[in-house]
Parts: sequence; structure tokens; C-alpha cells
Amino acid sequence: MSFLKAVDNKNRKLFLAIGIAVLAAILFIGGWIFISKSGFFYKKVDTGSQKFSLDAQMYDVTRESDLQRGYMITRYMQVLQENRGVGPWVLNWVVIPGTTRSVPGFQSQYVDAFDQVLLLETYVIEGKKSDAEKLMKAIEANLLTEDGYLCEFAKVQDLSVKQDEAATTYDANALYEDPSFLLLEKAPASLRATSSYLRVLMDYYDKWGSEKLLDRIKELAAVLGKADKLTEYRVEDRLARPTTVPVSEILEATPTPTPTPDPENEEAPKLVSQDGLELQGLDLLAMKRAGVIDPVHTKTYEKWLSIVKNGMISETLPLYAWVYLGEEKYCYYTGSNADVELVPSLYTMVHLAEVGELDAASYSWIQMKLMNTGYLYTKYNMLSGEASGEVEAYEAYPLVLELAVIKNDQVLFEMAYSAMMRHYATLSTSQILYTYYRDVDDSRIELCARENLLAAIFLK
Repeated sequence: MSFLKAVDNKNRKLFLAIGIAVLAAILFIGGWIFISKSGFFYKKVDTGSQKFSLDAQMYDVTRESDLQRGYMITRYMQVLQENRGVGPWVLNWVVIPGTTRSVPGFQSQYVDAFDQVLLLETYVIEGKKSDAEKLMKAIEANLLTEDGYLCEFAKVQDLSVKQDEAATTYDANALYEDPSFLLLEKAPASLRATSSYLRVLMDYYDKWGSEKLLDRIKELAAVLGKADKLTEYRVEDRLARPTTVPVSEILEATPTPTPTPDPENEEAPKLVSQDGLELQGLDLLAMKRAGVIDPVHTKTYEKWLSIVKNGMISETLPLYAWVYLGEEKYCYYTGSNADVELVPSLYTMVHLAEVGELDAASYSWIQMKLMNTGYLYTKYNMLSGEASGEVEAYEAYPLVLELAVIKNDQVLFEMAYSAMMRHYATLSTSQILYTYYRDVDDSRIELCARENLLAAIFLK
């Protein structure tokens, strides 16, 4: 009996040793596969990445304010994605409902491709690899044109979305949609979304790089390198939306604001188009970085830089043209009043500043406009250089904020930040607490993806 017990003990020890060895082998193989897939052993190529961060003084300005960046991201994602049941996408906007049934909420029926690219950038910055992968796959599957560009927008009903029974959806309302989305039967290619996507893919690659992603970056850069005559659209004489900006704050030199249009008696908005290259869509740093990966793209960067620098309108209005038409010709504005949109020019100015090529006159003009009034408006007249009405350009402030960071200008940073914080929700009972909002018609509040995503990126 003692002999049998000894054999059993010996067998048990043998089986235990074998089990431990098998388990160790499984863990080793699994760990090796995980590390290999994570790109730990992959030697990434240089993408010429450049980072622009807040200095200590700028950081103190934000720290001493009501800003809660982490809560801001959580809240706008709740309102624009999770509570609407549209994951992994983020909606253009949501108009917040009031406390009574007579003040309902409304939500956009579209996703803007550029917003999705900005959302992807926030995931990369925050190190949310899983969320970034899901969104990147969704973009590749749903937002690409036949020519390889990202399209301008997509209807939510045409996208695959993550269904959530707990989601609360609001009705549509055309008043708040981008009029060009409503007038276009098919979404056009977006140069801006595509070039920005190239930049974000390189940022993703720098953090979690792989050979497959590098091939995708090269492919997208080649598509952009061939960009020549894309069709760009605008709505002529866009409808103005009421804001809370007091008339007393507007410079005396500003022309008398155009009366708010009467919806019952006005003509339907018209869609205008131009074939060429939209200046705000030429992400100079993205193409410069592509040239680090493959020198063939350096020529494209130099071409883009020349186009953009020569697109400045005038000394009176040192903003930038809308579209480059080729043969050194530009289209400066749409509509009948020679009014130039500010926000597209600001994107162009940020792109120039990132590569050290921003004209001093353009930068000084922005400084003076914000210093003199504390406000920036959506349009400025090409002849007088003054604001054409009193519609505030909410999207402009985070862009000016980034200009100040790039130029290390603490004074401009504080002015732009103060202007942004006028529209930062701090009421503890608000559905959009800690987010940036817009004032729209009938004292309604609109939460838009754009300025919140930009703020999350630039105030990193």
C-alpha cells in the first residue's frame, strides 16, 4: 500500500509539473503575441511630429478659471453621442430642451467628417486606443469617397450606429443644420477632413504605430498629393442667427447690422460652388510631416505653402481666400456683399503658424480685433475690413487660443480664453455643465461638437 501511495504522489507531482509547464508556455506565447501586436518591437519611422503646449502662465490662467477639461469631455460625449445612441459617432449639434414640453430638444441628423477626425484626435491625446480603433474603422468603412478622400458629411440614418435602448432622441430641425448639408444630394469630398485625417493618423502612428498603418498614411498622402480641382460648396448669403452680443460692444465703425431675415418672406438659400483647392483644407504641417516619411511629398508641401501664403486678401483685410482656382487666381468670398468668413481664415492662419510662415499683418489684425472689442464675428467686409453684422464666431476663439500658444503670446491667450469662457456652462443643474455652448434663437442653447472638440485638443 505504501508503495502505491508513493507512486500516486509521484504521478501527481509529474502531472502538476506538466500542468505548470503548459500554463507557463501558454502565458509566454500569449504575452509574446500581445507584445508583438502592440508594436513593442516595431521600429517606427520619424513623422516630424511637432507639439505646441501651454506654458506655465497659460496653464495658470486655465487652472484659476472654472474650466474642468475632463468633465467637459465626458459631458459633451454624453449629450452628443451616448445619450443620442449614435456611437461611435458624434453629432454636429444638439439644441438643449427647456424645462417644459413647449421647449423641446432638437438634434442634428448629420455627422460632420471633420468633427469625427477631431474626436479621433482627442482619443489619441487621451490614450484611448480602443475608442480610437473603433472610430478609425468606422471612418474607413463609412466616410471614404471613391477617390480616397473623406466626404464632407453623412446622414446618421445611413450609418451603422451602436443601438442603445436607453438613448433619448430628439426631433430634427432644419433651422440649426448647415444649409449646405440640406441642399446637397450627395456629400462631396472634403479636403479639410482628409488632410486633417492624415495628421491624426500620423499622431496615432507615433503612439501605437504599425507597418499597416504606415502604408495607409502613405496611401492617403499620395491621394492628397494629387488634389487639384475639388468642388467646394458654400451657401450664398448665409442666414444670420441672433446672439446675445450687445450692440454697445460693437465698434462704432462697424456698419449697421443687417436685419435678421424674416423666414416667411425671404428667398431660399442658394448653393454656390467653385472648383479648386480650399485654403483651410491645406493642412501644411500634415503634408510637411508626410514629406519626412517620404521626400516625394515635400514638393506638395511647398506647392501648398505657396498657394496659402499668396492667398492673403489685402492689408485692409489680411484674412485668406476661400478657394485657389489655379493659375494664381483665387475666390475670396461668397454672396453679394463681399463679406469674408473669419473661421476658415483662422484655420488657414493656424496652419501657417504651425510651420512658422504666418504673416505678421494677419496675426496683428486678429490681436487688434479681439483687443478692441473682445468679440470676433463670423464675417468681415472685404473693402472696409470691419465686421458685417453681429453674429459671433464661437468657433473662432479656440483657434485664436491655439495661435497664441504657437506664438507664445500670453496676452492674446488670455483674451481668447476669456472670450471662450463667456460661453462656458457653469450652472450646476445644466445638462451641458462644463461645456462650451452657443446662444441661438428664442434664448435657446445649442451644444456643438466643434468648439468643444477644439478646446479639448488645444487645452491639452
